[in-house]
Amino acid sequence: MKKTKVTSVLAGIAMLACVLAGCDGANTHTYPTDIFTVGAAGSCGITLGDKFEKLTVFSEGSAGQITENADGSVTFVATAAGGGGGGAAFYMKSDKTEINLANYESIDLELVYSPVNGKWASGAKNPGFALRILPWDSTGMFGGYEDLEYFGGSSAYGELKKNIKITDAFVERIKASSDFDSILGFALKFNDYNSGNKDGDQLRVQVKQVKFNKKAGAGEDKAFDDGLTAAQHGTVTEINYPTRDYTVAADKVTEADKYNKHAWVYLPAGYDDPANANKKYPLFILLHGYGQNENTWGLSNKGRGGKIKGYMDRGMASGNVKEFILVCATGVADKSWGPNGGGNSIAGFNAFGGELRNDLIPYMRSNYRVADGRDNVAMAGLSMGGGQTFNIGIGECLDLISYFGGFSGALFDSAADFMKKVDGNANFNGLKIHHLYMICGDADSLVYGSFPGYVDAMKKWNRVEKFDSDVVPGGTHDFPVWYKGFKTIIPMVFK
Repeated sequence: MKKTKVTSVLAGIAMLACVLAGCDGANTHTYPTDIFTVGAAGSCGITLGDKFEKLTVFSEGSAGQITENADGSVTFVATAAGGGGGGAAFYMKSDKTEINLANYESIDLELVYSPVNGKWASGAKNPGFALRILPWDSTGMFGGYEDLEYFGGSSAYGELKKNIKITDAFVERIKASSDFDSILGFALKFNDYNSGNKDGDQLRVQVKQVKFNKKAGAGEDKAFDDGLTAAQHGTVTEINYPTRDYTVAADKVTEADKYNKHAWVYLPAGYDDPANANKKYPLFILLHGYGQNENTWGLSNKGRGGKIKGYMDRGMASGNVKEFILVCATGVADKSWGPNGGGNSIAGFNAFGGELRNDLIPYMRSNYRVADGRDNVAMAGLSMGGGQTFNIGIGECLDLISYFGGFSGALFDSAADFMKKVDGNANFNGLKIHHLYMICGDADSLVYGSFPGYVDAMKKWNRVEKFDSDVVPGGTHDFPVWYKGFKTIIPMVFK
């Protein structure tokens, strides 16, 4: 692996907002604070059709400093972070049940906003926002969302009133993503992507009124029901497997370089049924991207378990997806891994092959009923994890894994150099890639430049038995593309 190329790609991922903005320093302008007022109790909130109540904050799904005010409004401070600016998430109802988005035609927003004094880049654009819809399987504003609309203020600060249409096409997009139009909540995000902001810039926002306008003749909203019985839902558990810092040479390893590492494991429905005591399952290894960790995919043993759990539950219940065990691990193989690590160690990313081969896969085989052989192992990842899938999964561990997926993969070498390296490994003679899948958004300014060339090369590579790819029109370097990638690949593997 060429370290200079790895460094270059990761620097682009980590510093995208700074590069685009020019990072030209803080603005010395003074912004008003007296525009954030609190009125009479109960004067602000959310209206669903003709039903009004207070805003209910989805606190664990938010990313910012949040204050619930006496009048029912909510104030938050969001911080720019390389395009991942924070914001506040809200449940549709105080009892946390869902609405059916198809019953509604538009949303009216009323809010007040202003940059935080001393924390706004000179030359930054007027503040912008994204209104995110959170389906029933969402874990918050960064997990399982779909962006309904991006919009901005007409000035640097002040009041903003906005009507946003809910089109039939958007409802279908929600269904394509989550299979149902059941909506758990919504989020208002500070849009710091391509905004001229630098990391650390802050925006204060007060959400006053939110109104979901019902269609004429629309029926009553129904709480979510996926149609599955309790026995058809898989389970999620946590593991802590022994490993070490693989950036340290083997002969230099000390006890301080050894640790137990956290990961999430999905077990298919019926795994613990005594009737299945002798049944073995394939293993799917799923990786995150740069600046992320094992929690990024949203797999959890809380609530509904996250978006990908729903994909697996429903796919396996229908028979469209072959039952498998999935592990979401942190792809950083040094002491900075976490827990809840920053995911920004290039050396740790590059060294993950040792951990994968020597620790993670053996642990899963020893502690779970994982079927034998490379034919029963798949690996996929997003962004940096997609690069690891190619460079480590295929490039170093082809003798252990036979199915692969790259979602907006950060690919370090040219396709020709990559194939030459794999084909030149005598340990891989005769080993085939049973199925390779790639996906990328065509508006992904980070990695789409390398995607078409890789697709063309991979579909011609005689080592690949079956190849599929998708381009998402308008897709950026973000989770709607990556969730689509996971949903698409899981019926392909182990067939």
